[in-house]
Amino acid sequence: MTRTSVASIRGALVMDAGGGFAPVDRVNVSTGRFSRTSTGGVDLDGSGLWLIPGVYDCHTHLSWNDFHRADRDRRSPAERRALTARALGDTVRGGVVGARDAGGADRALQADVEAGSLLGPRLQISVDMLGPETAGNEDRVRAAVESALDRGAQWIKLIATESIGSPAGAELGSHFSDREFRIAVDLAAARGARVLVHAWGGRAVSAAIDAGVASIEHGIFLTPAQAAQAAAAQLTFVPTLSIYHFVRGLILDGTVPGVPLVRIDEVIIAHRLAVATAHEHGLAIALGSDFATTLQHGTNLTEIGALMRAGLSSAEALTAATRTGAALLGIRDGGVIADDYLADAVLLSSDPTDPATFESPGSVAAVMMGGTLVPLEPGTSPHRTPQQQ
Repeated sequence: MTRTSVASIRGALVMDAGGGFAPVDRVNVSTGRFSRTSTGGVDLDGSGLWLIPGVYDCHTHLSWNDFHRADRDRRSPAERRALTARALGDTVRGGVVGARDAGGADRALQADVEAGSLLGPRLQISVDMLGPETAGNEDRVRAAVESALDRGAQWIKLIATESIGSPAGAELGSHFSDREFRIAVDLAAARGARVLVHAWGGRAVSAAIDAGVASIEHGIFLTPAQAAQAAAAQLTFVPTLSIYHFVRGLILDGTVPGVPLVRIDEVIIAHRLAVATAHEHGLAIALGSDFATTLQHGTNLTEIGALMRAGLSSAEALTAATRTGAALLGIRDGGVIADDYLADAVLLSSDPTDPATFESPGSVAAVMMGGTLVPLEPGTSPHRTPQQQ
């Protein structure tokens, strides 16, 4: 796969570490990193464009291509492989340079991306999703966690509460006991892994925080006390706002039967409040799409606009998508356009302080990862191609 090295990007409005923008005459790239000087490669004309760091999606499902598991299972292995390759490519072409797969991707897929045989973002994997079938028995939890770790999991994914199947107004119980949370955290930590927890709310959120998990996913009914507790413990909140609007559409067209519209409407309203609560209490927020279909892969940046519409400023939403996401994934040299950081960036043709920008795939003019331009497939030409100088 031929890759074009970038020497510099000239004349763009460049995002700083705080999410603000200022014109910069020249952003230099050398050996895959931003630098004071540049080495060989093309010079891109960024005039009239905005340059942001590459985005980190901290909750996605890149090996899934259908919303329902039964539909995924009906596909042949060859079809699943082809669709997964497309999902990976679409995701990085859409501006995502790093992704935490929250269930489905395995070590073989990760290795193919690392080797360059598949185009995709830098990938961290959880392999399995451990839920109610695992919970309720400490030995079973130990065995499931160790099995995932043995197969290369860098993250242990616990599904601690019900989801859209729970009735409106229902009190959410926890599938896992306090001790089971701690067992998962301790086993993961002993092998250099961490834990992410799907939890809509209730006691599961508090127990997960107490156990020392790294992030809470969704957190729709997050309380002020839990937000303060999570902030004090230096956790990260990954809300995944956009997916529930997508689910609402599936309910309306009958694709998800048996889920009352009142439940998803309750969720959407509560979710915005949860983001506001997290922000008010200083809880770190990172971007996660929870995308899992062919229509969604590659549109991950819509979640930036969703974070803005939930009350974050443009600067806060952009840093959630970049610097905070990189920090959650342990990538200390990512998420910022500054000397010695990874030369990952997205050139946008529309104003990134406007949430509507992220609802238009054509706003992504170019993507650079590790100092090289991400190749575009035929038919996916950007809205505006930066001129090479």
